[in-house]
Amino acid sequence: MDATAAITGNVDKTQIPPLNQKRILAFVNHFLVSTCTFLNEFALGCETKFVEMERQLQKTEAALIILEAKLASIPTEHHVATEATEAPAISNQQRNEEASMVDTTEPPTTENPTEPELPPESVGVRACEDQRYRKFFKMVQVGVPAPAVKQKMQSEGLEPRILDTPDLILADGQRE
Repeated sequence: MDATAAITGNVDKTQIPPLNQKRILAFVNHFLVSTCTFLNEFALGCETKFVEMERQLQKTEAALIILEAKLASIPTEHHVATEATEAPAISNQQRNEEASMVDTTEPPTTENPTEPELPPESVGVRACEDQRYRKFFKMVQVGVPAPAVKQKMQSEGLEPRILDTPDLILADGQRE
């Protein structure tokens, strides 16, 4: 039998010796074992990565919960402004009392510094002071990206466009 005849296909197939069945069986077994080993290792690697990603997701979720708790504990601008106006008012009252003790000849002034002038009440509440939206404005203030905050607002059923206009008066606003 000629080697070139096997390539060209001009071979009498009755003259070709039969394949050794044990050798074919060994090749098939080797292929199956190596393929199964590869697939098992691949599945193990994927599972390991999934477990790792799940741990990272849990850590991120825990950090988010902590951040939300910290945001909830931060006083709002309204509370800080109120405290800041109360402190000077008290010190002004003490100064007026000291001045009236020193100068008994002068009549006391008629203005009362402890009563700050309140602006006329509007119909609603500013969006940044609204109880529902306050935490979202805090998140933006702390540095959370606005698109992420808007997505969270939308997931909680609130209007995300309000984040762009913090001074918008909400007729159905809720104060603490």
